Amino acid sequence: MTALLEVRDVGIEFGGVRALQDVSFGVDPGAICGLIGPNGAGKTTLFNAISRVYSVDRGTIRFAGRDITALPADRIIGLGIARTLQNVGLFGALSVFDNVLLGAHHRLRPGFINAIFGRGAVTSVAAVEDEAWELLGRLGLDGVADHLAGGLPFGTLKRIELARALISNPRFLMLDEPANGLSHGEVDELAEVVLEIRKRYDLTVLLVEHHMRMLMRISDRVVVLENGVKIADGTPGEVKADPKVAAAYLGNAA
Repeated sequence: MTALLEVRDVGIEFGGVRALQDVSFGVDPGAICGLIGPNGAGKTTLFNAISRVYSVDRGTIRFAGRDITALPADRIIGLGIARTLQNVGLFGALSVFDNVLLGAHHRLRPGFINAIFGRGAVTSVAAVEDEAWELLGRLGLDGVADHLAGGLPFGTLKRIELARALISNPRFLMLDEPANGLSHGEVDELAEVVLEIRKRYDLTVLLVEHHMRMLMRISDRVVVLENGVKIADGTPGEVKADPKVAAAYLGNAA
């Protein structure tokens, strides 16, 4: 099987400090790939490299066979790559519904933002609105669709951000600590949501998460970083059995 995402020998330096050192791995279509490591291991740096927020100093990144290493960041979403942020990036003064609609901006002609705020009309907005309602219902958010995002519980904000990513029609979904700040019950619920949307929307998922039980349960493959270097790569069982990984990252959480 040809990997949907291929990272090959990627290196990034900041002021002479190596944030990533010759990192290579691939993610097969339809798989959930977990990415773990302690703080400062390079996980978010790698996310930012794939989504083109950061430029790479060495190596290549390919998506669906296309070299995207030097592609502008604003072109990534159009290829079918979407991501959520570790700290949610929603607009608190907008409704939940409008925050979700913003995720579809690239699918509509210029003028979509004006249409959201009642300034002009775009003919294809109605279809996107229908999709937004479907996503809100599926993620249990239809009851707060008209609420302002600001002030809603953190777990709810995480779901809104997920809905905003899904309405972009991604093939590849990057989740940066989606369970951060959630209760134990919410983490378990989120795990089921990720599995469901992977299947329903035919997604490939790259997941950074500190909740090891969740990540190990739903991931098909796990990549481990330490100080910007890949130290393990395999199935959850193989990674758990690696003495270096078990001692440094999993401990009793495994």
